[in-house]
Amino acid sequence: MSNTHDYSLANANGQTFRSDLNNVLGDIQSTNTGTSAPTTTVAGKLWIDETNNLIKLRNNSNNGWVTLGASNTAEMGHATTASPSFTGTITSAGDIVCNSTSRLKLPAGTTAQRPGSAATGDTRWNTSLSAQEIYNGSTWESGSVPAGSVSAFAGLAVPTGWLECNGAAISRSTYATLFAAISTHYGVGDGSSTFNLPDLRGEFVRGFDNSRGVDSGRTFGTAQSGVNAQHNHTGSTASAGTHNHPFRATWREGDEDSWSGSNKVFSGDNAPGGDIAVYDSSTNHYRIQDAGAHTHTVTVANQGSAAGPYPRNIAMMYIIKI
Repeated sequence: MSNTHDYSLANANGQTFRSDLNNVLGDIQSTNTGTSAPTTTVAGKLWIDETNNLIKLRNNSNNGWVTLGASNTAEMGHATTASPSFTGTITSAGDIVCNSTSRLKLPAGTTAQRPGSAATGDTRWNTSLSAQEIYNGSTWESGSVPAGSVSAFAGLAVPTGWLECNGAAISRSTYATLFAAISTHYGVGDGSSTFNLPDLRGEFVRGFDNSRGVDSGRTFGTAQSGVNAQHNHTGSTASAGTHNHPFRATWREGDEDSWSGSNKVFSGDNAPGGDIAVYDSSTNHYRIQDAGAHTHTVTVANQGSAAGPYPRNIAMMYIIKI
């Protein structure tokens, strides 16, 4: 193998001709294998470059080489028509079209196996989350619903890709996307490797005020105790039954004629000396005898439930996207 023959046999006799012919046949037989390009080139000439094991073809203009494939790899390194396997990066300048019964299989791996240098639009199946995820340029998102989204679920079996909002402490690394979304707003977990989910069991969710002024002073993610709106109650005192109040009358010298006769205040059995009124010297009037210090029982009707207040509702499970 000389890789230098011009494939032209000169006129010669005997041994010289045979040697020249053997050199030509050697180059043909070896497909012009060599560490450098053949000395003489023509369009369509083949050459196996031993420096990189590539099979090359001289182009139609005879001014360059076109690489056909590798000489040391099955199928010359090309994909087969059935079940091909690829390595490295595959770049397509056009569309990849599948028929109606075929599929496009995504790369699958755990959260820890995410690519170290992901590009915007990269997609994969996360086996840790059992969900498809897409890289948005800064973080991985699970499908079209962003991590941290909360939804009311009408079933008892939490669907794949979600967790129940039960306040549990979960791994910051396993659920890194969710941790990036909600941080430690609902609990720091163990302070290093875990964080808490919001606990929405038996709770109503209220929109964060965020400086509007309707629910002032609230910190994002905090709980709030129940409070009744300002309102009135009707009440009644307990009945004391039929009873009398004492009335003491005191005799005053010179007022004898004020107690009897027509158009008088008191007459008959209500003459001076009866328990009717008491004279108040400071006002120069008679008044009803007081009953002394005492109390009355007032009962206000109890309404509602100790677990209230709450509107009409249906119990469902709150779940959060991971």
